[in-house]
Amino acid sequence: MIKFFRRIRHDLMEKNKTGKYFKYAIGEIVLVVIGILIALSINNWNENRKSKIKAVTILEAIRSDMAKDLDIIEELTPYWGDEIMYFKKVFPSFNLKYYKETASFTDFDTISQVFYSTLFEYDAPFRSHISAFSAMISEGNSDLITNDTLYANIQRFYTFNAPTNENLFEILRQRSSDLNYKYAHIMTYRPYKNINDLITNEYLLADLNIYFQSKNFYYWRTFIINKESLKDIIAQIDKELELNKK
Repeated sequence: MIKFFRRIRHDLMEKNKTGKYFKYAIGEIVLVVIGILIALSINNWNENRKSKIKAVTILEAIRSDMAKDLDIIEELTPYWGDEIMYFKKVFPSFNLKYYKETASFTDFDTISQVFYSTLFEYDAPFRSHISAFSAMISEGNSDLITNDTLYANIQRFYTFNAPTNENLFEILRQRSSDLNYKYAHIMTYRPYKNINDLITNEYLLADLNIYFQSKNFYYWRTFIINKESLKDIIAQIDKELELNKK
């Protein structure tokens, strides 16, 4: 093709057809520019297609992690809720400010079912699955999520909600450890003793009240707020995936 154009130019120059030569040269330049633009357009389309495919993969991975988080929340919520209600039975004036009752919680008619071991036992923490989000950030692919609102919500969950959960649990773990140390005599000699016999121990009740206020806040922040946030973000991801797959 290049030889063909060169031959045409050569023939025009030999026949001294300068005007036609310049017209031809301009036409050739226009054709080259059009060819470059078409090539760039195809290349951009291909890159955009690849970016969309990668964005879908990232969003699906984040959605999978969030779905796992919801499953864990559903599993842990009754345990944490029951423990708060244990203490409510022991200390009726306890303020359930952050508590949101769920049908799955155990119904306690009396405090005869509440033991010291129950109030002091170790609780399972909620830890978010962050592998998909961490991989996206470390690989520099955050810009592939072009929906700014969706990205902001995902980022907020993993950079604020998740570490907040961890920090609150560490505070609770330390307070639980302190209580276990302070009331080791109860745990050692009467771990399964009914709490009725020491219900008048004001120091114990005061310490437990402070501890369960923190526990109540952790329950609300971790299992109520996170559940709502995760459901909302998953719905947004589903909508974005639907648009990206078109």
